Amino acid sequence: MFGSFFSRPSSPNTSSPTPHTTSAPSPPKNNWLTSLRRTGTRASLHSSPSLAEPATTSSLAARLIPYRPPRGVVPQHYTPPHTSNAAHNPSQIATDAAPNTMVDMTNWAITQATPQPSWVADGIGFLGYPTLAQMAQRAEFRKPCDVIAREATREWITLTSAPQEAGTALSPSIPEDKTTRLHALKAEIKRLNIRDIIHQQVLDSLLYGIGHIWLDIKDTPKTIFGQNIPLPLTPNAVKKGSLSSLKIIEPVWTTPNSYNADSPLRDDYYRPQNWWVQGCLIHKDRLLSMIPYGVSDLFKPAFNFGGMSLTQQLRPYVHNFLRTRNSVSNITANFSKLVLKTDMAGLMATGENDIADPATSITGRASFMQQISEGQDVIIADHQSEDISIIATPLTGLADLQAHAMEAMASIPGIPLVKLFGITPNGLNASSEGEIRVFYDEIAAFQEAHMRPILTKLLTLAQLNLWGATDPTLDFQFNPLWQLDTKTAAHAAANFAKAQAHSNATQKTT
Repeated sequence: MFGSFFSRPSSPNTSSPTPHTTSAPSPPKNNWLTSLRRTGTRASLHSSPSLAEPATTSSLAARLIPYRPPRGVVPQHYTPPHTSNAAHNPSQIATDAAPNTMVDMTNWAITQATPQPSWVADGIGFLGYPTLAQMAQRAEFRKPCDVIAREATREWITLTSAPQEAGTALSPSIPEDKTTRLHALKAEIKRLNIRDIIHQQVLDSLLYGIGHIWLDIKDTPKTIFGQNIPLPLTPNAVKKGSLSSLKIIEPVWTTPNSYNADSPLRDDYYRPQNWWVQGCLIHKDRLLSMIPYGVSDLFKPAFNFGGMSLTQQLRPYVHNFLRTRNSVSNITANFSKLVLKTDMAGLMATGENDIADPATSITGRASFMQQISEGQDVIIADHQSEDISIIATPLTGLADLQAHAMEAMASIPGIPLVKLFGITPNGLNASSEGEIRVFYDEIAAFQEAHMRPILTKLLTLAQLNLWGATDPTLDFQFNPLWQLDTKTAAHAAANFAKAQAHSNATQKTT
């Protein structure tokens, strides 16, 4: 049984609880768990009246509101696929036509970026793509994502070829020479610009929670009838020379169409079968997705079947850092204050026409003292009725407070301060080498978990495009990020040469 992403009411039931009367028995407590059970084509969480009980339940229902795409992502008057019980209550999505002007897109972005409740501000609910795009304009949010994406693709990959197993033969279209095969595959990787494509996909997945790569196959109509056809990575499906290019699709222009919401025992449970991309329905085989930080199945519809973005995880820590930075700046700018001791009782009169007379007004006297004393070497005061003193605020510890806020912000992505902010450690013989090695281990794990599945499919696709067949001996490995300096590398090469010579001499004597 498949559910449509759009077979849902437009808004959740957030009304207040109905007062208990004798004629209507009160609903059982915690029955919102029952409403999470999938009935029909999708969850009935937002339409179940039993959800309108305690405030916490209504808050949960608000967090689970499915994502609504902007106008034009889904075509007008599209009717989602129905199942047997949905036929008794057919639903048709009420999306508008594609936007004709920039005003349509701006209005949608404004509605998505309206002030959010506290649980959204804490990073629990989906902020929406317009808000995430705005956050990506700040260096404090953008820099961690840029560092991870850049480091993950900096040293790139090395193509390898394992020995061919006995009794196996390659396809006649594949060159027999291993060097020729590797050279051709490297050229195809460069033609498709796979390195930059992967870099942008990683960046999008960190900024928005999901990143998409679209496979542009030649002679395939860019319509529902052409793009919604499955594309298995086999010689029969991908013909030689049919791969035109790879393109990045920002997630704001996408939304899933249908997914299996029937049985968690199935492999495609809560995994979209196809996606709408600006009015065109595309099969999941043609849209490779990367989700570094996944969410629970309960939250997948609310997150547009993406994940939690790194920027949203950073939000409370960045706000704390910005508040600390502004506070430190304010204290530094006003670390000293001029105190004027004068006759308060005699200067409480105010000037006429909203002008404070410095001779008869306390406010005028204070303003006059500030003007003549700011940036001046001489401060003038009445020697009989006035006295001057300066109060200075201690600045000790401000740098530590700001450094702690920066460390807290860097701890979420796990990036050393020297990588994120360019701040080197202080102290005798202080070094960031250990932190950098740990960070490189995190990047290596990220590469294996999220980049390898995408690269494996792309390299298989590249082989099919080159030869119409695949070479099972071809593989790749990620190059290590830790690189030796020139002197250390030369020393290591010399030691390796000596060891190799010793090994050869031992073999000859034996």
